[in-house]
Amino acid sequence: MKIEATSDLISIVLGKGHPTIVSEAAKNTEAHGARHPMSARPAGLAELDGERAPSGRTAAPRYQSAVTQPAAGLAKAPELLAAKQRVLSGSRLPAASVRFAGPAEIDVFLGELDQAIRPFEDCLRRAGARHGDRAAQLKAIIKKASIQTSKTRFECPRDMAEFDARLERIVRTGEPIVLAMPEGGGKVPVPLKTGRFGRGPDFAEFLGIKMRAALARVLREFHPGGAHVVVVPDTCLHTRDMGFCADEVRSHLEQLWRDLPRLGVRDEVIVADTLAYLPAEWASVVERSAAEVVASIAEDEAVREAAAAQSRSLMFIKDCGLSDEDEAVLFYAAVAGHPDGIPTALAAQARAFQAATDEVTPLYMAINHHGIRGLGLIERVVDGLGFSSASYLRASVHAKPGCPRPALSVFHALAPVALLPMHALGVRVIDETPRWGLSFDVVGRMRGWQAVCEATTGRFLFYETTQEGVEMDGACAERAAA
Repeated sequence: MKIEATSDLISIVLGKGHPTIVSEAAKNTEAHGARHPMSARPAGLAELDGERAPSGRTAAPRYQSAVTQPAAGLAKAPELLAAKQRVLSGSRLPAASVRFAGPAEIDVFLGELDQAIRPFEDCLRRAGARHGDRAAQLKAIIKKASIQTSKTRFECPRDMAEFDARLERIVRTGEPIVLAMPEGGGKVPVPLKTGRFGRGPDFAEFLGIKMRAALARVLREFHPGGAHVVVVPDTCLHTRDMGFCADEVRSHLEQLWRDLPRLGVRDEVIVADTLAYLPAEWASVVERSAAEVVASIAEDEAVREAAAAQSRSLMFIKDCGLSDEDEAVLFYAAVAGHPDGIPTALAAQARAFQAATDEVTPLYMAINHHGIRGLGLIERVVDGLGFSSASYLRASVHAKPGCPRPALSVFHALAPVALLPMHALGVRVIDETPRWGLSFDVVGRMRGWQAVCEATTGRFLFYETTQEGVEMDGACAERAAA
C-alpha cells in the first residue's frame, strides 16, 4: 500500500486566535527556553519506535490501541435495527421536530448544566478532603473525576510511577497542575450519530467542558499553584484518513472558543489550536511511519490484532460519503453485521467501505502513535502555552495504563460515561430536576425526541425528551437472533 504525503494537514492551518498563556516575547527569553527544553526538539524515526513488545515474538513496536467500544456503539443500538426495518418496509427515517430557544431560555439551560455537575464537583471535594498529604489529595481528586480506573490501573505503583513522580514535583515546585488530553475538535461524519444537526459544538461538548472546568476548580482549591485542563483537539489531524472536513473542523474550534465565555469558563479549560503546534516534519514522519505500521501488521500478530480491533471502531468514525439518511440506515446496518434484506449494491458498498477502512487504519495508527506521541505533540502544545512539558499530567479518552480518563458526562441512563461528545449529540431529559446526557441522532429520531435550536442562529443545541420512547421489541428480537 502506498502512503502519500499528508501535506493537507499542514496547509489547513488558518488564522491565529488560539489561546496563549505566555507572550511570544516571553517565550523567546533564555529563561523560558531553559524551563521548556522540549519545545523545539525534533524527534527522528529512531526515537519513535515506542514500547517494545515484552513477549519477544518480534522486535516490532507495540502500538497502543485507541479503540473505544462506544465508538462502535451505533452497531449495538436497537434503534438502528428498528430504523432498518422501517426503511425496508418503505417508510423513511422520521424527521425530528424542531423548536427554537431564545437567549434567556438558553441561559436557563446553561444554569441547569451547572446544577447537573454540582454533585460531581462536591464528590471531588470530598475525595480530596479524605487525605492530608497534598499529592494524595490531588491524585484522589483526579481519580474520582475519572472513569475506567481499573483499565488505567490507577492503583498500580508501576503503571502510575511517572504520573506520581510528576505530581510530587508539581507539589514541590508549586507549578500549576496541567492536565492535558487529546480529544475532539469536531463531530464524526457519521449521519446516524451526529446527523444534519450536529456539525457544531452543542450541549454534549458544553457538558464535557463544564465537567473538566469543575475538575480544575476543585484542584485549585487544594493546590495554590492553580490548575488547568488543556484540551488538544485531534480531529484536525485526521482529515485524510477519517474524512473530517478541514473547514468544518476549523469552524467548530472557533465556535467553541466563542462559547467558552458564555459557559463561564476562563482558563480552567484551555482548548488549544493543535495545528499551530505541528512540527515541520509532521507530514514526512507520518508518511514513513504509516509504511512501518503496515510492515508491523504483516509481521506481528499482536499488532495485527490491534489493527483489526481499531478498524472495527473506525468504521463508525470514518466518513462513508452517503448523504441520503435512509441509505445510511441500511448501510450502517450492513456494516454492523445485519445485511439481511439490504439491497445487494448497498451491501457491497458496505463491504467495500470495510475494506477501505482496513486499508487506512495504518495511517490512523501512525498519526496517533508516531505523530502525536512520537513527535511529542501534546508536549509541544503544553510548552507553547507557557507551561512545562516536564511536569504536565497526561490524560486521555482511551483507557491506557497510567493515563487517567476524565469523565465527560454525569451518570445516568442517557449519559453513557465513555461516549464522547464528538460521537453524539446533547440530550436534555425533562424531569423534576432536568438531567443532561448524550445520545445518537438516530436514537432521538426513532424515539420522537424534539430538537432544540438557537432562535437567533438556527444552531442545534440538544434533543429534548421525557424518556418516553417508541417500542423496540422487533429490533431487539432481530438483534438477539443475530
